[in-house]
Amino acid sequence: MKKCGILLIFVLSIIVNIYFGFQKSGFHEDEYYTYYSSNRTAGLYQPDREWQDRQTILDEFVVRPGEGFNYGLVKLVQSWDVHPPLYYMIFHTICSLVPGVFTKWTGVITNLIAFVLAFWVMHLIMKRLKTPCWLEAIALLFYGVNPQTISSNMLIRMYAWLSLWVALCAYFHIRLIQDYSLYGDKANTGKRDMKSALRAYASYMLPVMVTSYLGFLTQYFYIFFFVSIGIAFTAWLIFWKKNVRYGLIYVASCAISLGLAVITYPASIHHMLGGYRGNEAAGSLFDIGNTIMRLSFFAGLLNDFVFAGLFILVLEAILIGLGIRIYQKKTIAFTPDLVILIIGTIGYFLITSKTALLVGAASNRYEMPCYGLIILITVILLQRIWRFEDAQGKENSVVPIIAGVLASVFVLVILVKGICIDNRVLFLYPEDTAKIQYAADNHDQVAVVMFNPATPHNIWRLTDELLQYDKVFYMDVENSNNIEDSEIVNASKIILYVADDDYQDKAITDLKEATRKTQIMPLFTEDMWNSYELE
Repeated sequence: MKKCGILLIFVLSIIVNIYFGFQKSGFHEDEYYTYYSSNRTAGLYQPDREWQDRQTILDEFVVRPGEGFNYGLVKLVQSWDVHPPLYYMIFHTICSLVPGVFTKWTGVITNLIAFVLAFWVMHLIMKRLKTPCWLEAIALLFYGVNPQTISSNMLIRMYAWLSLWVALCAYFHIRLIQDYSLYGDKANTGKRDMKSALRAYASYMLPVMVTSYLGFLTQYFYIFFFVSIGIAFTAWLIFWKKNVRYGLIYVASCAISLGLAVITYPASIHHMLGGYRGNEAAGSLFDIGNTIMRLSFFAGLLNDFVFAGLFILVLEAILIGLGIRIYQKKTIAFTPDLVILIIGTIGYFLITSKTALLVGAASNRYEMPCYGLIILITVILLQRIWRFEDAQGKENSVVPIIAGVLASVFVLVILVKGICIDNRVLFLYPEDTAKIQYAADNHDQVAVVMFNPATPHNIWRLTDELLQYDKVFYMDVENSNNIEDSEIVNASKIILYVADDDYQDKAITDLKEATRKTQIMPLFTEDMWNSYELE
């Protein structure tokens, strides 16, 4: 019965995430980069005063027939940028199964695979922490249908997979602590037992090493969690268990796993130490002056987008419960496994807050890998702090029922408010529907793109629209030479896309004069672009 309840929540979570997959109507510019850097053919370029047909543009975002599973190219392309290649290889694999197809579903399905695995890892963590089944069900519902879990699955980037590796890293460290008696205590009973203990320890460390190898090759932010939880676990081994030997072996094992990842992908050294993102992150990390601003910014995102603005109520419940416990002189089960989980999660959140890009609500993506653990920790803390016992130390049988009802109602309020009222599910872009439909309805018309020569890559923001046209004519907005292309000059109607640029007004005027157009009707305004219809 208990397993059926968890399974129902899992199925509900999948259904809700797939529903929002259908609602996704457009892409963030970084999502276009995911498609491009995983599947590119010749490389995107923006010619001046030349046409590009739809197939030429499409070929840079899809796997062409017969060119699938080209992982060497994926790795090479990522080495030119600032990211490790594993996520892009996984995404490229899914795209290779449907060559020639550009669809959001390749990205959404890639993320949902990671989500399915992460969901059950969360389940294993809660079982390890001996969470009551009713509470586990509430926590998994809160996680699986949370607006930011859904947002992570809708964003076609590496963060859903990073969330999986972070959760796995947490689980394996909890297992290391809880099963210490199976390998650690034997180390003090003799030489033969020492060998068997080391073998047992190696079997426990191997999953940590594999997870960290894969996590590092997915996103460098993985290091923030790995180092944070690793320091806590090492301190526990050395100072709590007085086992310096295993502490040193653990540190060496972690170093080996990361070293192997660097050997596998040497470009990572330049990315972290010499790349523009590595330099930006390091500069922000050591800038003490921005600390309060950044922490308040990301704490605000956590409150608004994960807890629907009600996180203050959760903190109050924790503090009031702590006060009652202290007043009653009752202990709280802050076990080592829970403590290191808290330290690892807080460490990731704080370091990421100091190093991540500040891009409004989209900055949630950097903290998404720890949001699930924050939900889990919050629920467990509330349960342990508000656990009431009778004189014999047994929990009052009425309390779980009352707590379960109150917690369920509170979680449902947060989810309904966050999803339905506050619209906190990100990366859906419903506003793109009308733009794409307009382009599709005018697919055979003359489409002109005037790009800013300083930022030609911003054309990617128009990809969904440009792929609707049979072909597109590109123009450098700062090129003042006469327009001589006969199709442009003699067009009865022109769909014009103009980038933000100081010369855009003159460029539009020149186009109107060259084509003898007298009417210009504004169509859409989007980030860095305006579109018009000229007749």
